[in-house]
Amino acid sequence: MKNLFNLKKLTLVYFIVFLSLVFWAFFAYSTMNQMISSQKIYAKIINITGKQRMLSQRTALMAKLSFENGTSDYIDKTAHLLNQMKEDHKFIISNITSNEIKDIYFKKPNYLDFHVQAYFKSVDNFLSNKSKENLLRVEEFSNDILPRLDNAVTQFEVESDKKIEKLMKQELFILLGTLLTILLEAVLIVIPSIRYNKQKEHELKELNNSLSKQVDAAIKKSKKQDLIIAEHSKNLTMKEILNNIAHQWRQPLSIITTCTSGLRLKKDFNNLSDEDLQESIDIILKNSNYLSNTIENFRDFFDESFNTYYTFNEVTNKAKELLAHRLENKNISIIENIEKDISYFGNETRLVQVFIQILNNSIDVLLEQELPRYIFIDVKTKNDLIFIQIQDNGLGINEKIQDKIFEPYFTTKHQSIGKGIDLYNCKQMIESLFKGKITASNKEKYFQDKKYKGACFTITIPLKEEN
Repeated sequence: MKNLFNLKKLTLVYFIVFLSLVFWAFFAYSTMNQMISSQKIYAKIINITGKQRMLSQRTALMAKLSFENGTSDYIDKTAHLLNQMKEDHKFIISNITSNEIKDIYFKKPNYLDFHVQAYFKSVDNFLSNKSKENLLRVEEFSNDILPRLDNAVTQFEVESDKKIEKLMKQELFILLGTLLTILLEAVLIVIPSIRYNKQKEHELKELNNSLSKQVDAAIKKSKKQDLIIAEHSKNLTMKEILNNIAHQWRQPLSIITTCTSGLRLKKDFNNLSDEDLQESIDIILKNSNYLSNTIENFRDFFDESFNTYYTFNEVTNKAKELLAHRLENKNISIIENIEKDISYFGNETRLVQVFIQILNNSIDVLLEQELPRYIFIDVKTKNDLIFIQIQDNGLGINEKIQDKIFEPYFTTKHQSIGKGIDLYNCKQMIESLFKGKITASNKEKYFQDKKYKGACFTITIPLKEEN
């Protein structure tokens, strides 16, 4: 709670300092803008005012030359110079910068505007009537406005210097204010922030150490859980094998029992011939060999110490063989579409386990519905990847649980039937052993001109797995 209060306080101070810096920035911008604008206007006015002095002399000179020579060229130049002076004077009057300048132009003793206008009038009169008298008045007014214009130029220069001095003081004020704000920022924000960050860094390190210990414990627990799940899954597969062995042994054992009972019965009644004995022995040997071959077929199933080259037809056949007791007389058809000549190097036993666990799920679903019952197994290659799809026509997975079916101990079956580890174990084996990916979705499939919908498990693994 205290840290939260300090953080809010620090944020408030930072906000205030930030606003202060924004204020000084805008103040500096405004000051510089004023300085530039005032210097531009003062420079222009001083230039024009000084120009007025020169123009007044040139206008008087052009008037004298036009009087003496009487040529239209001098008269046009005089008129042109007069118009230029009028425009410049109008600009100055429109941009009076202070009351002092205003007094120079409109109040006694200078009354500059009146004298300038009188000069303009004298030149206009001369241009209308080029008499000696009018020329003398032009020269008189020209000499009269010269010192007055000099006074105006001097006053403009003085004001410009004062304006610059004032703005420079503002710049110094801005500099001091900005430095003070930065100092306050360092004292009130930077230093507390450094202390706060060090404290948080220390807390974060302690939290990381605590989390690291928790993660290590969770990883150990997860690995232990995965080992338990893998062992459980292996036991379930062993159960399938034992059930299948029991299923395949039942008939041969029955035949052997029948033969041995028949031999004893015939022996008891002294009715045992050599032919009967030989025939019964042959039957017993044949079925004993069958039992031995059955054991041999399953003997290496759990030997996971090495990888081998195998085809997906072999994987599919072994999975079907192990599930023969569940498929027999259940009217479940397995439709295979396996691309030929796909050879894979890896752990065949584990991939057979994956097939068994997915097929078991499909069988459980199909046994709950009416005929027909199909399981489609498609295997193909594309871009150095193997795509395996196992799909049934059991109407599909409920969308509400579709994202959960690979979670450990999640099952929709009764706890006595499903433990919720089969699909989780499939995911673990595909991802860790085969560096692949497994997903589940609902898909539609056309078979014999009919459309069937069901759950589709898609397995993607690299085409070649390194040793």
